Amino acid sequence: MRGGFIAGVDLGATNVRVVIADHDGNIEARRHLATPSGGPEAVLGQISRAIDELVRGVWVGATVDAVGIALPGMVDPEAGVVASVANLPGWHNVPLARLLGGDRRPVAMDNDANAAAAGEGWLGAARGKRDHVFIAWGTGIGSGMVLDGRIHRGAHFLGGEIAFFPMTREQVRTGGWQANVEALAGGRAIAAKASELFGAGAKASALFDAARAGHTDAAAFVSEVQEYLAMAVVDVIAMLDPEMVVFGGGVIAAQGAWLLHPIRELAHRCTPTPTPIVLSELGEDAQVLGAVWLASQQVSRSASQ
Repeated sequence: MRGGFIAGVDLGATNVRVVIADHDGNIEARRHLATPSGGPEAVLGQISRAIDELVRGVWVGATVDAVGIALPGMVDPEAGVVASVANLPGWHNVPLARLLGGDRRPVAMDNDANAAAAGEGWLGAARGKRDHVFIAWGTGIGSGMVLDGRIHRGAHFLGGEIAFFPMTREQVRTGGWQANVEALAGGRAIAAKASELFGAGAKASALFDAARAGHTDAAAFVSEVQEYLAMAVVDVIAMLDPEMVVFGGGVIAAQGAWLLHPIRELAHRCTPTPTPIVLSELGEDAQVLGAVWLASQQVSRSASQ
């Protein structure tokens, strides 16, 4: 019988979230810290120490059976290597599983959107679904895909990188990053528009508040963003025919149903079936619980061998 716990880690460019959970996903302890400075070894060393401290606080003698980690980058889960991490310089071809787990415990790892898709399928909005897509709408825009009950990563670990979807013909002609869905509707674009309309340093929330209050330019911009996201959702549904599309990430978490509703309505006009398009149920825990699930699956596979 499994006597230990699972550690889940959500590693971002500015923050790290660490949880200790049982094998059913019940969180027993958690810690939120600023991403440590330094290279991969220093960062992963501090995360490892946080895991050890947290599990000792659950009860005397508690142990960690495995670690799962989600991070925003190109991840090779089989090799235990991360090719790159967004906004973390120096993270290239890092042997993450070895550095974080060593000989003490196995480490499971994946892209953060893939982990979030797994988390929502395990304990969130997509429970019981075999085919679903998680769209992460935050500073960037990405997605994780679960197809026939398995995370789909693609031949180059780029499956679900919907940020590249072109939104204009000019984008196709010129390439680059000027008019794809992330450039036009991601968090950076929203923040830039807020500063343009309300002054340098204005927050995205000010733009959304103004749009809801009827500010003409703010409302027009938000409508445009919703249209771009609806276009991306239609493409995803047309290609994959999922049972459900789940929206998560910082932008949608902060604004909720009023922001999602027009995206859903616009997308349903263009698709033959009204695929459910819903909000994440796990919120900011989607990635870290997905990491827990990845690690628990690895423990189960090892036990059955």
